[in-house]
Amino acid sequence: MNRLLRDGLALVLGALTMLSLPPWGLWPLGPVGLGLWLRFCNRGAERWRDRLEVAAAFWLGAYLLGLFWMTELTVPGWIAAVPVETLIMALPLSLVPAGGRWRALGVPAALVLGEAVRWQVPFGGVPMSNLALGQAGGPWLSTAVLAGALGVIALVGVGAVIVERLCAREWCAVSWPAVVAIAAPIAALAWPATTVDATVTAAVVQAGGELGTNVDTPQRSVRLRHLDTTNAWQGGADLVVWSESSNSADEPLEDSPQLAEISELAQTRDTVLIANFYERADDQRFRNATVAINPQSGLADRYDKAHLVPFGEYVPLRSVVEPFADLSLISREAIAGEGPGVLSTALGDIAVVTSFEVYFSDLVRDAVRAGGRIVANPTLASSYSTSVVPSQSLASARLRAVETGRWVLQASTTGYSAIVSPGGEVTHRSELRESVVLAGDAELRSGSTPALVLGSWPLILAAAVVLAWCVSPVRKQKSRAEG
Repeated sequence: MNRLLRDGLALVLGALTMLSLPPWGLWPLGPVGLGLWLRFCNRGAERWRDRLEVAAAFWLGAYLLGLFWMTELTVPGWIAAVPVETLIMALPLSLVPAGGRWRALGVPAALVLGEAVRWQVPFGGVPMSNLALGQAGGPWLSTAVLAGALGVIALVGVGAVIVERLCAREWCAVSWPAVVAIAAPIAALAWPATTVDATVTAAVVQAGGELGTNVDTPQRSVRLRHLDTTNAWQGGADLVVWSESSNSADEPLEDSPQLAEISELAQTRDTVLIANFYERADDQRFRNATVAINPQSGLADRYDKAHLVPFGEYVPLRSVVEPFADLSLISREAIAGEGPGVLSTALGDIAVVTSFEVYFSDLVRDAVRAGGRIVANPTLASSYSTSVVPSQSLASARLRAVETGRWVLQASTTGYSAIVSPGGEVTHRSELRESVVLAGDAELRSGSTPALVLGSWPLILAAAVVLAWCVSPVRKQKSRAEG
């Protein structure tokens, strides 16, 4: 195939693969797009340089579309992020042999290692628009209980190998990848569920409003919308979760009239209330704090968001970026807290991850390991004018629920608010912009899943060993001898 045509096809197939992600949700396109790329662009590329070129073309197409949501925060950030993310994912795939038996293991290993790296760098990681999110509506979601989101990504790689071999009419070579692809969700379904300690009525409050509000919205109006929405609701709940930035305080929140007001609400409603504060520290800094309020005793605990959003809550290398970008929307820098995110309440320990943190498996896992029996996720998403970020946030909540075996309560200001079961089922979900309270039964659970116990490192190490073997001289000599 002509080189220009090959790279152009790789670019298109990368974008096609991203259509597996929410909000499009065409989950089969994850393994299909990647498998077609393996067959028609990557296969037969004997030189490392050629494999790197076609892999870079594929991921460039993927992230030009998959990360386009970043332009609503920062166009320069999107322009800088796309090539960085492309290179991170392309390098491991360029190490996979152009043919042979190890290719079937090398492809899943490369995807796992690439995603594991980009979830950590740059600036603490960018786990959004990852291949696991595209499987939230597919049959492999359940396998997150065994090996987490990286395990789901490995299965996308296995599925891609199946597609590649079917396109090449290598019928016999499909057998073992097909067994893995089918057996994994069966094994996940057979795994015992975590233990139900108690059933509570839980509610998430969505204040409503317009999307794409990239201007400073008066915090008072956001708080009043939460109060009005909650007060208008005729139901009752043991646990209520408000969204991110539902309150603000110009002084330590413990001394604020806003805390006193919502403490009175919690007492009147006889509910444990989880609420979030934008707490101003000084003229240059603030804290993103989530608090737990008991109905009788008031403030019970607080958690300051530990993993901050680059170019959202702080600006990396601000002095370098400032001449080229409008940073007026990020006039103050957030002060990072420390994890794990666990709030002690009258209902017991509640795991909490704030907004962006729900994309990070390790943060939710640490909070649950520290005693969290249910997960609260106050989030915002009002800076975005489309459903891309809200829908990816919800897909992440579904993955975290399955991984931990816990219910997840996601409360958004204007995006998707939801109640998610440990099986990843969305039992209640709001519409965008809607002012609503969603309430239903949820369980406080204990116990562990394999994903909780093992974490990500066993799969990452296995992937690294496989790729090391793929490039080893011993493996290459054996392949030449067999050939």
